[in-house]
Amino acid sequence: MPRRPRHPDPPMPPGLIPADFMRRHDLWRRLYLDPFTCLTPRHAWAPLTDAEWAALVPLLEETGCGLACPGRPGERMADVRGRLDAIFRAVMLKRPAREGGGRAAWSALPPEFGKADTVARTYRRWAHRGLWLRLLAAVATPGAAPALRALAYRACCAVRRGIRIMGLKAIMLARKLRLFSALPAPSPWLPDPELSEIYMPVCLRIAQHAFDHPGWWPPRPLLRLMHSLHAIAGGRTRIRRDWEPA
Repeated sequence: MPRRPRHPDPPMPPGLIPADFMRRHDLWRRLYLDPFTCLTPRHAWAPLTDAEWAALVPLLEETGCGLACPGRPGERMADVRGRLDAIFRAVMLKRPAREGGGRAAWSALPPEFGKADTVARTYRRWAHRGLWLRLLAAVATPGAAPALRALAYRACCAVRRGIRIMGLKAIMLARKLRLFSALPAPSPWLPDPELSEIYMPVCLRIAQHAFDHPGWWPPRPLLRLMHSLHAIAGGRTRIRRDWEPA
């Protein structure tokens, strides 16, 4: 049966989408360039150097993580530096490709670093206190000490491991700092409230135009654009562990 010819789309009313919409908000860079060109270089795990440890001590003291005086119940640990080494080792572990790749489970932590459950519990407690987000912001600070900047990849791994604990504020901070390796998946696949704020005025103008002109319906290209922006702003409903950057 021959297809019925499709009616051509009506012309786009002027003013619904500003001519400089993409350029003004730099959407190409935001959605497609930065998430894949601003990844932090990967490196193998190594114990903290004396300079790196000295750079971390103020953050640990400010957030009350391990170095709180006199210490909180259940947090008295003889070797805080060793616990940090264990956490960084765990969050940098990867599953073999034959097992699907992506981040490894806490149970994959080598036994010489201590009990995996204990290390994971310390990591979660410190995540609730904001240590990993403070560290991420510190390594991206202009003029940060070289020892602190050397922790950038480890900070990214620590943040993306606990994204469910730290929530949307961690995703927004990583985007703001352009540290996309701190995200558990490519940025366009994660919720983006700022993108929603960008395109919402356009949606409201389209709705107002339809209200003012009964019988008018948005052209198909415009509907596809709005649908795509809405899908990107909402993110994927499920994030697989093998989607995280290297």
